[in-house]
Amino acid sequence: MEFVLTSVLLFVILFSVVEFAFIFNARLVMAGAAREGARRAAVEGGATAGTYECIEKYLALGNISPEAVTVAVTPRQASYGTQIRVRLVYEYPVMTALLRPIIGDSLTIVVEVVSRGEKVRARHD
Repeated sequence: MEFVLTSVLLFVILFSVVEFAFIFNARLVMAGAAREGARRAAVEGGATAGTYECIEKYLALGNISPEAVTVAVTPRQASYGTQIRVRLVYEYPVMTALLRPIIGDSLTIVVEVVSRGEKVRARHD
């Protein structure tokens, strides 16, 4: 009887550790994607197609479906010194059935990175 009670507790702890490792990995991948996207937006001057493509590639490399992540890059056009904000929101699906009553069916992961525009726009006098 003691073994059964102890083993159940150990399994819950084991699955919790594994689940939180996956959650932390997803958070790290999203943070990297947001940083790369912010860097691309700073160099290219805002929310360009290249910025979104960069973020999608980084997410795909981290085994996160780009379609499952909401991406917001503001502003659309940024010149030198303009603040650029990249925000990613992902509904992480909880895989462990033992943790769903505690955490829920999904966990919202939000990552936001702020950068400064580096593109100098030509002046037409």
